[in-house]
Amino acid sequence: MSNSIKLFLILITCVLGFVLIASAQEVSLTEVSPEVIEAINLDEDIKSEDLDIGEPRLLPDSPFYFLKNWGRNIQSFFTFNLIKKAELKLKFANEKLIEVKKLIEKEKEPEVIKKGLENYQKEIERIKIASDKIKVKAEESPEVSSFLDKFTKHQTLHYRILQKLETQVPSQVFEKIEEVRERHLERFGEVMLKLEEIPKISERLEKNLKEVKGSEFKEFKNLEILKGLEEKAPEAAKEAIRKVQENSLIRLKTNLEQMSSGKLDKFKEYIEKSSGVKEEQMEILENLRMEAPKLEEMLIQSRERVIEQVREKMQERECPEIEKPASDFCKEGRIVVEKDDKGCVISFKCIILGETGIIEKPEPEKPKPVCIALWNPVCGKDGKTYSNACFAKVAGVEIDYKEVCKEQLQLKKGQP
Repeated sequence: MSNSIKLFLILITCVLGFVLIASAQEVSLTEVSPEVIEAINLDEDIKSEDLDIGEPRLLPDSPFYFLKNWGRNIQSFFTFNLIKKAELKLKFANEKLIEVKKLIEKEKEPEVIKKGLENYQKEIERIKIASDKIKVKAEESPEVSSFLDKFTKHQTLHYRILQKLETQVPSQVFEKIEEVRERHLERFGEVMLKLEEIPKISERLEKNLKEVKGSEFKEFKNLEILKGLEEKAPEAAKEAIRKVQENSLIRLKTNLEQMSSGKLDKFKEYIEKSSGVKEEQMEILENLRMEAPKLEEMLIQSRERVIEQVREKMQERECPEIEKPASDFCKEGRIVVEKDDKGCVISFKCIILGETGIIEKPEPEKPKPVCIALWNPVCGKDGKTYSNACFAKVAGVEIDYKEVCKEQLQLKKGQP
């Protein structure tokens, strides 16, 4: 065969391979129904105008970016009203987060993205510092109340942006964006507590979460931020946040129970395809399952997929492999995740609320396989000979090599 014919065949093979890959990608995209794509975009595709700012022109990787920061510093220096200064810091935080979003969309280097995240994180700290200087509560000042409404709405949108970006960043940036998201929640709770009376926090959160744009499934997104906020907020604010969670859960339950089976399928698809912390999503599904027994089958199916996504995420982070629970695991209780100090999920536990308190139920052991007594010896890494690979597996021993262990074979032959 001539070289020209060989080259032609190689080119044809490459083109066909490209077409097949492109077709596969197209199939994966069309797997998501248009209604679900629209719902996810409504809840996750936050734009500059949603945060009352314009599109950024200068990004942190520009050599002229320092001029933008100079302008911000000058504007802040000549803003003497404490509430206006806090509003200005919120505007700068909005701008810097959208800048990070643009950097990620443009696939900039990990170090550039990290720098953008640090810029945003510093601005969140400055909002807290500016808020600490305000001496009146929202109840006493319409200006403070107006700022707190805007702050609550914008911080909710910030959380959604950070959730989405967490699924898009290079692996080198993952820990940084996770750290920024958690710090954002801490400062969110602290500013709320500083400017609002504790009994009014629930009312403020309820009102603004309802007003934030979103799909018919947005209560699920609201529960995600409330869960994260409860975990990171000051202790004094936790009870008020839990109250909002309870109300949001009831609304979601009511909405789902009124949906058709086709719409519930869309909800399952929405959970699977939307971004977010999958461990927290699993907890929300478990809370919902406890409140809505009519939806148990659908919620268990969703839980199964989310558990698989948790496992996939842990593999990407090079965490120890965790075994997936059986499909009938913990039907009478709720599954919780156990993490190590590095944030790796190390097990799924079943918690049952009994009359005497919480009972932890281990996952039932899987039946051991039955081995046929076929002589096909293998030597285990423990130095023992097993009749065949099946018996070694049952004993939980890795195979070193196939045949009787050399030491035992030498003793059998009488060799020293």
